[in-house]
Amino acid sequence: MSMLAVVLALLLEQWRPAPTLMAARIDRVLDELAHRLDGGHAWHAWLAWSTFALVAAVSALLAGRLLAATLGLLEVAFIVAVLYLTIGFRVFSRRFSAVRDGLAARRLDLAGAALAGWQGAPLAVTGGEMPATTPETIAHQAIERGLDEATRWLFGGVFWFAMLPGACGPVLYRAADRLALRWGGDASRARHPGFGAVAAGALALLDALPVRLAAAAFALVGDFTGAAEGWQGMRRDRRGDANQHTEQHQRVAARQVAQRLQQAVLGARRLVSHDRQHLAQRHQCQAERHHAADHQSLRRAGARIQLTIAQTIDLRLIAHGSTPAAFSSICTPITLT
Repeated sequence: MSMLAVVLALLLEQWRPAPTLMAARIDRVLDELAHRLDGGHAWHAWLAWSTFALVAAVSALLAGRLLAATLGLLEVAFIVAVLYLTIGFRVFSRRFSAVRDGLAARRLDLAGAALAGWQGAPLAVTGGEMPATTPETIAHQAIERGLDEATRWLFGGVFWFAMLPGACGPVLYRAADRLALRWGGDASRARHPGFGAVAAGALALLDALPVRLAAAAFALVGDFTGAAEGWQGMRRDRRGDANQHTEQHQRVAARQVAQRLQQAVLGARRLVSHDRQHLAQRHQCQAERHHAADHQSLRRAGARIQLTIAQTIDLRLIAHGSTPAAFSSICTPITLT
């Protein structure tokens, strides 16, 4: 029944593409939701994302269950209608066909204009070498864009339709894709920077398995050996980038350690120099104190010697019968320096 619903939805989409009349209203709802729930925290962004995506998915599931309780065919019709509005092939196949037709007619101007209109931006240079108007560059960018659009509009919705009950899978995936597209724009990212990151992270989680399964499917129907070699090369490049990143961190850490060691050595040198100056000053002060003490000792010794000499002279004068005053001229003071 699930496969039949997918086939019917794709046939309806091939006959008449799904209308996009609700896109502007949905964008206004998302802008209002981000404006009201943006409080500056990451959980506010997750709350807003859940309010839109999870509520839409649960509502689709409940609506399908109510219709199934009434009549089984109504649930099938509801699921086909949901798939018709959420998945599609002509959304990207027409643009890819326009690029292919331009390359087949050797009209690079038409192919480049079709690819630029598809991307919504001028053509980018691939690998930094090939000009943006060569057939190889246009084909390379068109294939990349086509694979990305196929995952967004076909494989992602079909995968989650097969994994989740009812019609909640494609509704959840389309809501997550719309949130990432709207909140990831330049205007919304400037007003609500955290909401774009949350929406992109949620879509990356939902895309983890579908993208890998789609890549494996394209590799099986194409050049599997070349795809495997490309994957191995990408893994080697990632490991090389990781090793280079690790080496850069190690060099930065080693430079920081060397700077800190140099600062520590300079600090130790300044401390030793300060201690030497302090010790030299202490030694100088002690030497001056010792010199002053020695000088005072010498002065005391000279005074004692002078006193002893004076007493000796007085005793001798008294012994000869003379007075000390008569010989005061010979009693010159003795100064020891």
